[in-house]
Parts: sequence; structure tokens; C-alpha cells
Amino acid sequence: MVNKFFPVSIDLNHKNVLVIGAGNIAYRKIETLLKYNCNIKVITKDISEKNILSLYEKKKIELINSKAFEEKDLENVFLVVAATDNEEINKNISDLCIKKNILVNNITSKNDMNLRFMSICEKDDIQIAVSANGNPKKAVEMKNKIKELI
Repeated sequence: MVNKFFPVSIDLNHKNVLVIGAGNIAYRKIETLLKYNCNIKVITKDISEKNILSLYEKKKIELINSKAFEEKDLENVFLVVAATDNEEINKNISDLCIKKNILVNNITSKNDMNLRFMSICEKDDIQIAVSANGNPKKAVEMKNKIKELI
């Protein structure tokens, strides 16, 4: 069954966000989240995206390196990004979050999650979010077309 997602905007101000994994996609998600004044913690067994270390050194994120995800890591978390390179681990994380009513984005699935990131186009006081049902390249392409119009 394919999930149908309702487009909505959420206030992340001072909310606790957990990112599990530290690769290129995790970094891009973190970069997006940093614009919304949330508290970001990254848990990873190993860091493959060195820019994540830079964010930690600048005190923009909390980083717990050389550690595997455990269910107790979900305590007091509002939103989770399951961003490991292991589809099964991401699905397990998503399943746990959904059972606990925690918002979760799974980078390795179009359906094993309850939250999708959208491609965002902003100008002045206008914000337009584009989703292409889990196809990020298509969403960015559409966002760029919208940018040309505004």
C-alpha cells in the first residue's frame, strides 16, 4: 500500500530531532533542519560525511559517534530521520517511531515513514513546498521551475 501524505507545515522551534546516520543524505537533511531552530542530535556508527563533523565543531549539532541506535534513544524526541545506509535498520527505526507516535522520515523507503521532507522554495514572505511522492529529484526539478516563475 502506498501512503498518501497530507502536506502540512510544522513548527520545529526548540524541538528535539534525532538523525541516525552520518552520510551525505543525513547531512543534507541536517542542513535543512538547521534553518528551523531545532535541537539536532546525530547518532552514528561512523561518519562518512565530514561536513557533519564541521557542524559538530561549530556547536550546531550534538554528535554521538561510534554508537549503534537503541530504542532508548527515542526518549523525548519529536522527529527522527532514519538515514543509515541499511534499509532494514531504517525500517526498524521507522516501525518503532510509528508505534510511539514519533514523526519519522526514512531515507531508504517511500512508504516506511509518516513524514516526508519537501523541496522548499522561499521568496519574501512566501514559502512553497513541493513533494513528488518520494521522488526528491523530481521535487527539486519542480521547485526550480517555480523559482523561475516567482
